[in-house]
Amino acid sequence: MSPDRAPALQSPEFGLALGLVAARFAVGMKDLHYGLELTLANLPAAQAHYTDQVIADIPPGVKRILDVGCGAGNTARKLLDLGYEVDCLSPNAWLNDEAKAAVGGRARVFLSKFEDISLDGTYDLILFSESFLFMKASVALAKAESLLSPGGYILISDIFKVPSDEKSPIGGGQDIRRYRTLMAESRFEQLKDTDVTDRIAPTFDLLQRAYVEAIRPAYDLIVARNEVRYPWVMKFIRWKFRKKLERLEAKHFTGKRDGAHFRRHKTYRRMLYRLLPPA
Repeated sequence: MSPDRAPALQSPEFGLALGLVAARFAVGMKDLHYGLELTLANLPAAQAHYTDQVIADIPPGVKRILDVGCGAGNTARKLLDLGYEVDCLSPNAWLNDEAKAAVGGRARVFLSKFEDISLDGTYDLILFSESFLFMKASVALAKAESLLSPGGYILISDIFKVPSDEKSPIGGGQDIRRYRTLMAESRFEQLKDTDVTDRIAPTFDLLQRAYVEAIRPAYDLIVARNEVRYPWVMKFIRWKFRKKLERLEAKHFTGKRDGAHFRRHKTYRRMLYRLLPPA
């Protein structure tokens, strides 16, 4: 626990302090992200621009798309609005409900992992937008082969780990070296490889500022208040979960989950492949 944690506040002051922390962070961003000021208000526009860039890589002639890891369904909704036939899948039941609301009955939404899904028919393109990192790449590629029409495509927009001598403070992503070796040995021919790392990195600067200006102060306020109200409970928690709390604080409050560390340890790629016929 931080030795210089903020003093506990009475209920009205406590609520005001938390509100001030959130408001100060929400209006204080000045950096750029996809050509926009990096503010919470601009994040939806930045995300929309990201989705537009992904959709722009869909080749001519594609009609039927499987959106793997469809999230809340916003990408699928855009694809439907553009005239594509879309099926969606995700293993997250809550997000699937959001996706169903977003597509409004115009697309089927399946509750399943991609590796486990059994579907009728094939697709012209399978989209992995920030979902490929959660899968074993070799299994995902084999499944994609079975679901694609002859000459079909996969479009991957995701984070990858790059070689480094130090441990990354930012988790996630396939190892880019193993991934490239796997793709070179597969039936997928690469058509595009767009590096968007520099456009994604400012999001991590926003995340880091969120930790500094909002999350850490709020965390300190909540802990300090509970130490006054429930001292014996907090002593027990600090003793029982000391190592977990130390790991949590080391992970999130060390100041290393920023754009500079993202660029050092990760690469964000948007890659298009075409399935070649069997040899």
